[in-house]
Amino acid sequence: MDKILSQEEINALFSAMTSDELDLGSPAPEKPPAQHKVSLYDFRCADRISQDQMRSIHLLHDYFGRNFSSSLSAYLRAFVDVTLISVDQVAYSEFLKLLPDPTLFTSIGMRPLDNNMAMELNPSLVFPMIDMLLGGPGNASSGDRSPTEIEMNIIEGVIRLAMRDLREAWRPIMELEFFIDGSGTKPQMFQIVSPADTVVSVGLEIKIGENSGMMNICIPSRMLKVIRNKFDQQWSIQRHKTAGSEAERIIDLLRSADLKISGEMRNSKLAVDGLLSISAGDVIALSQRVDDPVILCICGIPKFKGRIIVRRGKKAFEIQEHFVN
Repeated sequence: MDKILSQEEINALFSAMTSDELDLGSPAPEKPPAQHKVSLYDFRCADRISQDQMRSIHLLHDYFGRNFSSSLSAYLRAFVDVTLISVDQVAYSEFLKLLPDPTLFTSIGMRPLDNNMAMELNPSLVFPMIDMLLGGPGNASSGDRSPTEIEMNIIEGVIRLAMRDLREAWRPIMELEFFIDGSGTKPQMFQIVSPADTVVSVGLEIKIGENSGMMNICIPSRMLKVIRNKFDQQWSIQRHKTAGSEAERIIDLLRSADLKISGEMRNSKLAVDGLLSISAGDVIALSQRVDDPVILCICGIPKFKGRIIVRRGKKAFEIQEHFVN
């Protein structure tokens, strides 16, 4: 038997329909599908090194740039400024695309590591350097041309100079022996790593008079990952170095400096009239006694008291005590 609705139930039903609280015709809403989190990954970046190691490489080559600036200035007998411009991680193929063609490209071996690094020197620097080494003013070559075999032999001295300063810069990390494994004017002919491998590109700007250009150094990331622990150990040691060790290093650098010393007898007075009448053979009476000490001055600053003696036929100074003002 069908149920008969009462008047109150009918009123409640109509009231719910008018207020949209009841929807008899629409199906139940479906649940949204589960969302999966997706992140992009570049498989070419698998061999990238950490930012901490990148900072270490930046400091290492900044030190190399300062040393190479002094060495190259002495080698060319001209003022040379070397500035570190960039340290980036790029694919080896991208590194090669950024180089001019032709250019001076050198593959450098690193014993005991089984890897090579690369060094590129722009033609805008190569030809002025060659001109200066041959006695010229440092003029650049006219037109784009490749260095000849003779010119490459001449500029090899600059490459070896850079390798020497690189060895000193890398010495705190590990002892490396750099040697030239090959050189040429076509960078694409030297595949130190595969084109897709990541390398660390170090760019240094070199200014020689009115000429300027780039020196680019390419270091394989795989080699840096092999010696990652040596970087961590070195910079950990440097962070814990005391100020005393730095002071000792400065003192060691100053040990070979020449200083002027003199023995002086002070506190004697002479009138201007007497000074004007002095001539050869005159004897000037001083206020000190014969046994009074003489002051030893270093660069004009009194440091010790003592007496003048004779040692092996030469005058000498025997220190008796420190000078006290």
